[in-house]
Amino acid sequence: MPEPAIKPPSDFMALLRGTPLVDCFAFWRSVRGDGPVPPKARIDPVAMPRHILPYLFLHERTPEGRFRCRLSGTGLCAVFQADITGRHLDETLPPEVLQRRIPLYQGVIERAMPVAFTANIADVDRNWIKFCRLMLPISFAGDGADGVFGMVVFPELDRRLPSRLPQQFSLPEVVAWATPEDLADD
Repeated sequence: MPEPAIKPPSDFMALLRGTPLVDCFAFWRSVRGDGPVPPKARIDPVAMPRHILPYLFLHERTPEGRFRCRLSGTGLCAVFQADITGRHLDETLPPEVLQRRIPLYQGVIERAMPVAFTANIADVDRNWIKFCRLMLPISFAGDGADGVFGMVVFPELDRRLPSRLPQQFSLPEVVAWATPEDLADD
């Protein structure tokens, strides 16, 4: 009998592997149910692994097509030295970064498919800090994806916070969309 083929992990899963993003993705899959995206009501912090809570975010697409932050975890607020809850992405990101980030937010909603990407931020002393962001579609209105839930990890921070507010963002380095196989139950 031939050995089953061993399938390499997708680029998407490779970006998550070895980070708490795996736990965030597993939680999202567990609350998705039979539909392509979970309703926001199922995004219950009590049911989540506690270690992911500080680095979570939640953005809702407004009727005007802007993305308003509904939640920015305490860990994200500490790293960025700002709480962007209630603010729109176009109020918080430099134009050149926004130009690359908005298509990812829109793509998550339009495709109803997760994406992960890596990039860097720099503080005023030009110390670059690598991060990986996981973006997952959710439904606020209950009739399809209209929001983005996710998590950001900073693998090189090693729990140290930058001494000054990040001043510059790089453009995404690696962008990986989930595949249908990534979404399938094991």
